[in-house]
Amino acid sequence: MTEPPPPDIFHVTRDDEYLHQLRAEEEFWDKRAETPLSRTPPPMVQRYFNERLTGRNDRQWVEMITDYGEFRRGCVLGAGPGKIESYLLSRHKQLRLTFYDISGHALARVQGRLEEEFPGRTDTCQEDLNFATLPSGTYDLLVANSSIHHILNLEHLAFQINECLTPDGYFFMYDTVSESYLQFSEEKKRLFQALRDATPDHPGRASPIQWPDRSNWIFSPFESVRSAEILDVFGWYLEEVRVRKVGALLSLTLFVGRESAPPQQSGGLFSSWACLLRASAALRAKLRRPKIDVARGRARTELLFMLDRIVTDTGYLKPGLAFVIYQKRRPGDSSR
Repeated sequence: MTEPPPPDIFHVTRDDEYLHQLRAEEEFWDKRAETPLSRTPPPMVQRYFNERLTGRNDRQWVEMITDYGEFRRGCVLGAGPGKIESYLLSRHKQLRLTFYDISGHALARVQGRLEEEFPGRTDTCQEDLNFATLPSGTYDLLVANSSIHHILNLEHLAFQINECLTPDGYFFMYDTVSESYLQFSEEKKRLFQALRDATPDHPGRASPIQWPDRSNWIFSPFESVRSAEILDVFGWYLEEVRVRKVGALLSLTLFVGRESAPPQQSGGLFSSWACLLRASAALRAKLRRPKIDVARGRARTELLFMLDRIVTDTGYLKPGLAFVIYQKRRPGDSSR
């Protein structure tokens, strides 16, 4: 006996409190295309992420999309800087993209960037994805780049994505999947702190860690609102084709040396990277590993990557990022 398809569930309703937060969320994204949470990390970190997410250190996740065929009707959930969409439009000559976002300014920005190079191949739709109805059986390609972690009605959006995919369509998601509201586990924070304490930035002084504080929230209202639940919810509504995770520890470097500055006003991503490399050297000495026949700096880096890989793959710590490829879940498919 086959199980019925998952139901369309709403986690929140459009009450006054929600509408107030929604207006604040829209105003936040009216003013910026990205934040440090979505920016490209330094090259050596990007190569590590690439290897973990695609199997090759010189290949980013978006480049895998071309492996799954040609696409004609695409949907992008969230209007970001437009770099990924520019790549897709240049590689898939028949592709037309429709952007969905709550911010009209964000939609205008991305369409303005793309229209000159790809005239007539982009459309926009200003919608609240928490309550949007996507056209059934329409898109053979859906892409979400660091946008799903702003969604409260995950079940409803996952239901809509499954409905709007064509039978042979694909949904590619790259997103933050760490603890909701960035409230990291005590085990994760202790391990990260131990790495930093092994060798502080300067003798007698260590850069402060500003852990996200719910009582003094400096992010957008819906930042990482249900990020911890994304993989479970979407795995229920859609058919998983490929799941890759990374960054259980590395993602925490974002919060070092920022004190109480809002993320859009602070320094670049992974600002404390050098400190963590020094800490990894001390950790290597404690582990008494054999001599590594490579440059000292490379050995430190590889050890830190190894630790991140171990705590991510074993599930000891919740991953920071995930790249997942989904297909339509047909009636009769078993749910998790």
